This record gives sequence, C-alpha cells and structure tokens, in this order.
Amino acid sequence: MLAFQNIAFIVGLLALIPLVGLFVYVLKWKQKAKRALGNERIVNQLTADYSHQKYVFKIIAMLIAIALLLVSAANLRKPKVEKGSTGLGVDVMIALDVSRSMLAQDEKPSRLDKAKQFIVQLNTQLQNNRVGIVVFAGRAYLQMPLTGDIAATNMFVSNANPDLISWQGTVIGDALKLCSNSLDTKEKKYKTAILITDGEDQDTKAISVAKDLAEKGVIVHTIGVGSVEGSPIVETSSNEYKKDINGNAIISKLNEKLLQQIAVTTSGSYHYLDNVNSVSNEVSDIINSMEKKAINNPGGYINYDCYYFIFLAIALVLLTVEFFVTEKKALNKGGLTKQFVVIIGFLFFSTSLFSQNTNEKGIAKGNELYRTGDFKGASDAYLEVLKGDNSNTTATFNHANSLFRQQQYAEAAKQWESLTTATSDPQLQAKAWYNKGVAEIKQQQHEQAIASFKKSLMLNNNDEATRENLQLALNELNKQKQKPNKPSPNNQPPPPQNKQQPSKKQAEQQLNMLREEEKRLQKEVQQKKFRQDMGEEKDW
Repeated sequence: MLAFQNIAFIVGLLALIPLVGLFVYVLKWKQKAKRALGNERIVNQLTADYSHQKYVFKIIAMLIAIALLLVSAANLRKPKVEKGSTGLGVDVMIALDVSRSMLAQDEKPSRLDKAKQFIVQLNTQLQNNRVGIVVFAGRAYLQMPLTGDIAATNMFVSNANPDLISWQGTVIGDALKLCSNSLDTKEKKYKTAILITDGEDQDTKAISVAKDLAEKGVIVHTIGVGSVEGSPIVETSSNEYKKDINGNAIISKLNEKLLQQIAVTTSGSYHYLDNVNSVSNEVSDIINSMEKKAINNPGGYINYDCYYFIFLAIALVLLTVEFFVTEKKALNKGGLTKQFVVIIGFLFFSTSLFSQNTNEKGIAKGNELYRTGDFKGASDAYLEVLKGDNSNTTATFNHANSLFRQQQYAEAAKQWESLTTATSDPQLQAKAWYNKGVAEIKQQQHEQAIASFKKSLMLNNNDEATRENLQLALNELNKQKQKPNKPSPNNQPPPPQNKQQPSKKQAEQQLNMLREEEKRLQKEVQQKKFRQDMGEEKDW
C-alpha cells in the first residue's frame, strides 16, 4: 500500500493556502493601482513590454513546484512485500536436526551452523511462501507455525541449538509426523517439507511415516549434512570429544541411504549440502515450480520502492521554466532576488532529498548484510542511518531485528516499543508489537508477550501468526502457574536435636552427593523409558 514516510511535509501543504490568497490579492491590487495611475491608454503604452499572462504563469508554476517539493520530501513509497498482502505460494515446513551429532565439525563451522546458513539463504528465495519450523533431536517440537514473515523465521532459526531439547537422539519419524500435522490436511498439494539432518536415525518409523506423508500429498526434500566418513562430536561443556562406554571417540556419519529413501518415498529429492548457495538454488527452484495457492504474506524486514524522484523531477522542470520565463524584456532587481530565493530553496530541498537517498542506500546495505547472516554488520549499517536521521522508522525497525538476531532481546524489544509511538503507520506498529512479543518470549516474559501480541492483533486482527504465537504464550504462562510450589520450610520435619551439626564443608559434600544421586536416578529412568520407546540408547 502506498504511504508517505514523512507525513509532516504533507501537512506543510496547508501553508500554500495563504500564499494563494496573497497571490490573488496582489493581482487585484495591481489592477487597482494601474487604474489609479491615470489614462489607461498611456499606462498600457508605458507597460507594453510587460506580460500579465507570463506573470500569472510564473507564480502558478512556483506554487506548484513548492507543493511538489513538499510531496517529494514526504517520500511516497510502497513496501516491496506488504504485510497482509496476498500472493501465490506454497506451505513449507522445515525440520531441523538439533541433536548433538549436528555439532560435528566435518562441515565448517559445524553441521548445524551450515544448516542454519542454508535455511537463511533459502528463505530469501521463498518470499511468497509460508514457512514453519520443527526442531528435533530425541523429541520433535514445533518451533514456529507457518508464517509468511521471513524475518521471524530467520530469528527462530538463529537460536536453534541442542539445548532446546534436553532429550537427545534423532527421531526423524516424529519430526516428519509433526511437519505433516502442521500442514493443511484437507489439501493434497501446495505443501512440502524440507528435512535437514545428518540422518543418524534410530527411529525405525521414519520410512513408514514417509509413506503416510506421501499419501497426504506432502513432498519431502531431504538435505544431508556432514560426511560419509564421519567426524567426532565435540562436547560443548568440556570442549572434548564425546566417547562411548569403552572410552572410544564416537564418530557421527552421514546416513545418505535413509535420506534418499525418504525422498524417493515422497516423490521428493535428496541434496547433499556441500555448497549452501547451489543447494538453496536447487531447492528453491523446485519449490517455486510447484503448483501454488493464494497465501497471506505479512512480510519480514521492511524494504520500499520510493517515488519521491517523480515529484522532484516535475518540480525541477517547473522551476527551470519559471527561471527562464521573464515578465519583462529587462531583468530587474526583483527578478534577481527571486532567482536567488529559488536557488537557495532548490539547494535546501536537494540536500534534504540527497540525505534521504543516502539513507535508503544505507538501509539497502543493511538489508543485504542481514540476508547473508552478517547481523553485526547489518546493525552497524542501520546505526549509520540513524546517526544522520534518528527518526527513520525503517532503520529503527531493521536495527531492532538485527539486535534480536544477536540475542540482544531486551534492547531489541525496547526499540520496537519506541517505534510504536514514533510512527503513525498501523502496519508498522503491528509488526513492532509482534516482534516485541517474540523477544519477550525469548526472555521468558510471557505476560508481557501476551500484552504485545494483543496490541498487534488490535492493529491487524487478520494476522494468524500473531494469533498462534499469542496462544503459545498463553499456554506457557498456564504451565508456569500450574507448577507445584516448593514445600514450605515449616512443613519439613524438624532436625534431630541431639546430633552434632555438620560443618559447612561437610554440608556441601552431602549436598553434592545428593545432587549426583538425583542425576543418576533421573538418567536411569530416562534410559529405561528410551529403551522402551526406541529399542536402544543414543544420546547424540
């Protein structure tokens, strides 16, 4: 939707009303003065070189040029991807393996980091589609429901890591089933899933689940990450290689055979992630060639097509014509003064518009760095724009996005909140409240997130992504409230009266022993349940 960036300049058009009134008054005054001079024939002879029509033309041209300069300074623009717009696309669920085997470094900097780079690159090529994210290890979880907000998708991807799921392993079958449940079950087309993993799967259900997805019309494209030769897994806590019960380093290998079987079963394709750009091009070409449906797209980072130069060009033409058109044959002092005013005004507006053009280039540079994953560089680019124009709402919004990607959630939320009062654009306000809510969820501030999502919905009640995230925040808040309170010290049995109190060192030793015993018991319970579910144990 077309909108003005700087609405204050449009209000400035009201200043033209008294100027028009002054012009009409001057015309009447000149006619009255001419009649007061005496004989009309003699006066006409004395003013034979004066053109009343040219005078009127010059004034009207000047007034129109001023109006066009004000409109140009207001900067009429249109988002390249509008929030709430409808386009043609497909639904894409991305299943990302975040098990510890994805920390293997046979791909640099790691398998998981390379998978993230692939998703970010792919997102830039799927602008008209809805994307959702499932993360999985020993369990599968819906990290983000289907949304057309590419920036939000990238935010969730950047934070994917093995710590998201305490239960380790690789259950591809559960991940595929969750992807299928997150897609429209009524349709047998317009949907696909992308499975990104090293394929170290101990879930025997993977192929049978893939067959079920094929019957529902879900095409699965598999992306293999890692090497067939394998690589040891680095423990992040100790920075040492993970070892088996015999003390040997565990080697994690890419299981291409399984991934190829899943792809063939669902009429999809298998890709080995050796080069991020080439594989993302291949996958995006396949998805973009699918039959499409109408999809509501809320957009992501903001980028605009600006039209200020059209009004500027017309204004410059009028000023140039007005400059060379004279009222008389000889140029008087008043003409020189007017030319001086026009030149000064032209330089002022040219400087202002040049500054705006520089800002647009800075924002475009930041957007490009953001797309490539250089969030620190993008943040610096947006800051450069804000140094020259701290009221630039686009730079503020995108700078907050880049801070979020650097996990500076509190500062990002603060900037998004300030943006809601700095702009009168309801679409931008809705986006800012939505992103603030996501940042607050990351900080476990569920009540604040609920308030932010509600404010976003008040501005855009049709945004399904906001509605779904609001429900997720409500669910998390309910879970917190339902947790049992810790027993009060008053309910604990009194300590023995006649026993000697242990020393501080002894108390700490006993406490550590109790903690270790509790961990051991929890691990035994988990291992027992895992063997029942999976048939064998795997914690990477």
